[in-house]
Amino acid sequence: MVEDIGTLVRKGFGTWTGNLNLCVPFILKIAASVFFLMFSVILFTILFIVPAMSDTIDPASMTQDEMFDLMYSVFYEHMLVIAIFSIFLFAIYMIIDSFIMAGAIGMAKEALEKGHTRIGTMFIIGKRNYLHLFFVNVLIVLLILAGVIFLVPGFLSIDDINILLSNPDMATASASLLVLGMFLWAFYTIIISLLLFLVNYVLVADELDPITAIETGVSFVLSNKLASIGMWLVIMGISFVLGVVGQITSYVDIVAQLWSLIDLLLSTIVIQPLITVWLTRFYLDRTERKLYSFEDYLLDY
Repeated sequence: MVEDIGTLVRKGFGTWTGNLNLCVPFILKIAASVFFLMFSVILFTILFIVPAMSDTIDPASMTQDEMFDLMYSVFYEHMLVIAIFSIFLFAIYMIIDSFIMAGAIGMAKEALEKGHTRIGTMFIIGKRNYLHLFFVNVLIVLLILAGVIFLVPGFLSIDDINILLSNPDMATASASLLVLGMFLWAFYTIIISLLLFLVNYVLVADELDPITAIETGVSFVLSNKLASIGMWLVIMGISFVLGVVGQITSYVDIVAQLWSLIDLLLSTIVIQPLITVWLTRFYLDRTERKLYSFEDYLLDY
């Protein structure tokens, strides 16, 4: 008998409280993000900004406006190279992120099946699945970007974008068509995210290739429509509540800064590990896997 969402959330919470090391992958994700951002900025500065600044007499005496002008000229002159450079760095970051996320799902699966997990599992499972997870994430991004086709009619109906920007009333029909395209793209993105929100968990749990993982994930969601929508709404609801709180606290600087820290800690230590456990449990339970019960956990201790 499958678990209802309330039972799944409650038991998943019990798994998390018994395995607080589930937050380790998400702490590593933050550390990797900060390190990679710093590395990218330094590399970009060395490759593009420093050579451009060498033509100036005294770079240290440059004003802020002059620095912005310099950076704009660098972007303009090396636009294609910078675009390729950015895509390459983003791909590397996605590979690192896929390794960590595959490890996090693997740890959640182990905790759900055995009652406990260890950090070493993150490296073992991550190593086995990171490339497949990377490619499936690339496919998902491409599927979402394919929705740009909804904007094509609006852009084609605009003869001159400058006219639309300077006098929108002269291009009301074109602007309406463009706005409609944006709404359709947003709706398309929501459908794609709902159909594919379990693909990463399916891939790691069953160690599948990207195409099989997408097929299995979509088939699973369609076979469990109401429960899948319910889980998706729970995840979206948590994000919405955090966003609302962040918006409310943004009006007072010191409160906003305090909430930013709380939000970071809460998301890293509690929410992301919990969501990973819930979604992994949801898939394992609905595919009739044997899961470790809380009663068995008590007997072991």
